Amino acid sequence: MGEQGRTEGGRGRVTLAERAVRRRVASVEETAQADVRALMEAGLALMVAGGGKKGPRVADIVAAAGLSNDSFYRYFAGKDALVAAIVEQGARTVAGYVRHRMDTGAGAAERVRAGVAAIMKQACDAELAAETRAVLSNAASLSAGSRHMSVALAESLAESFAGPVAELGAADPVRSARTVATTAVAAMQYYLFKEEVPGEEDLEHLVSFLLAGIAPASR
Repeated sequence: MGEQGRTEGGRGRVTLAERAVRRRVASVEETAQADVRALMEAGLALMVAGGGKKGPRVADIVAAAGLSNDSFYRYFAGKDALVAAIVEQGARTVAGYVRHRMDTGAGAAERVRAGVAAIMKQACDAELAAETRAVLSNAASLSAGSRHMSVALAESLAESFAGPVAELGAADPVRSARTVATTAVAAMQYYLFKEEVPGEEDLEHLVSFLLAGIAPASR
């Protein structure tokens, strides 16, 4: 039948056999997504339960996820690969939240303030702080090739700050945006690992300091 069979009843029409294959592929993909999600959620929950001081074992992760060792290694080469995926997901979530909050700012300075506040929120909200602290602690144990996640987060945040920083008159917007992003992340980590909640005065001091450094000649 060949191509004739594929198009019988209408040019380009999907055959029943192809539909069956697509249904099977979709089912396998859906199962894989659910398994990976369960493993990542279990891994994160165990990281938080351990206070980030000791990474969970693969055996504990699969037990918490209700899966098997075979299932785990079908998706991840090892525990580091799972941790890297959790770190990456966390970085994407933070970067997306920061962009969302910055979109609410009316002016350039307000957008910078909103972005810094969004980063610092990771240390202000108790649940977020516990998760972020656990993820960062486990990320530190990753191999050198996986540590680029923190760099990727800083670069993503810097991209968000670049626009308002340029509007504020920075001589070197790219470098200034990167400095704002990395300084805010470092401040957030300071409060996280000190297990102290930054107050409004702490936030305002940080924002004022960063704004003053963006275009000091014009201030």
